[in-house]
Amino acid sequence: MPTFRLACLSVLLMFYLPAQASAQCVRLQAAGLQTLPGLCAEVIAHGLKMPRGLTILPNGNLLVTEMVRWDAAQGRLLQLASSANGWQQSVVAKGFDRPHGVVQGPDGKIYVGEVGRIVRFTPERPDERETVATLPLRQRHPLTTFALTGNGDLYVNIGSSSDNCENASPAEQAAQRCPESEQDKAGVVWRYHLDKDGKVSDLGVFARGLRNSMALGVHPASGIVLQAENSRDAIQLKMKLPNDNELPHDELNLLQAGQHYGWPFCYDKQLAAPEFPSHDCRNTQPPYLLLPAHAAPLGLTWWLSPQAPPRFAGWLIVGFHGYRQHGHRLMAYPVDKQGLPKGKPLELISNWKDSKGPGGPVEIRVGNDGALYLTDDRHGQVIRLYAVQ
Repeated sequence: MPTFRLACLSVLLMFYLPAQASAQCVRLQAAGLQTLPGLCAEVIAHGLKMPRGLTILPNGNLLVTEMVRWDAAQGRLLQLASSANGWQQSVVAKGFDRPHGVVQGPDGKIYVGEVGRIVRFTPERPDERETVATLPLRQRHPLTTFALTGNGDLYVNIGSSSDNCENASPAEQAAQRCPESEQDKAGVVWRYHLDKDGKVSDLGVFARGLRNSMALGVHPASGIVLQAENSRDAIQLKMKLPNDNELPHDELNLLQAGQHYGWPFCYDKQLAAPEFPSHDCRNTQPPYLLLPAHAAPLGLTWWLSPQAPPRFAGWLIVGFHGYRQHGHRLMAYPVDKQGLPKGKPLELISNWKDSKGPGGPVEIRVGNDGALYLTDDRHGQVIRLYAVQ
């Protein structure tokens, strides 16, 4: 009889604990979010205008870039500070041109990625900005994001100016040429180095053949550089398919110095693009992992913190920003010792929709409290995702 009762209790707990966890989230849960049982999603800031980049300061406060508009330099940098009365919001600086990436450098200064440049300033004097890097101007993918390593290397996205080099002339395509990719001014990841004394060194192109590297991350222990590729659109037009719902896949790439990852000549696992049918894709690096088509990954990080939920400790977290069927969700991938994904992923936030439309996760960071913090530019909010104890 005791064995029978214990078995019954175990079965009841399997159903009761997730329900109890969900019940504890009711008053905090963000509208339209379906979280994995045991996780809560709390809105800590709302009413923002296209929040994009995010970084965590040593004191636990958050810095958030607010793009505001696509057509004017009206971006802002906000600070969110936790208090007994909730999260308090303040404006740090204004007048940025479509800001995205934000980090605090080894010199203590704040670095912000704008269209065409990276600026920095001291926290005490945010209006006294210094341009530390001038970047090529691009038409289709102008936003600047980056990933900073512990040793001061800064990996910077320089996205493509086109979808898939459709502006190339027929003669250039016949010659297997894409002029915009030939001068390293588009479709690359660039590398800089930041010293503690404030010196910025230009180390040149790190990797090529990358259409739009909005999701970049460097594992703090192994040093691997991961990039989540936003792949091309409209491939069905040349391939005479009904639609492009499942092609091409977005990608997760393990970046290595000097390598080419295929854009615009190749897609998926070294397949020649229909515009460049005779291109030899064997000379390009294949994706480490194929992601769902048009998932539009814009942010990634590893859930590394002593306070992280044990189940997901160290896992790779990727946000799918896309508005199509595979987007608007937050994914978690189990990883090996280097931080590379292995095994089947889980959806931490699934099918994220409400009356205003699909959610739009952008940047993801791990807070000092072990929670995940993410920006949602479509709903103008910042979300804190944490485990129920």
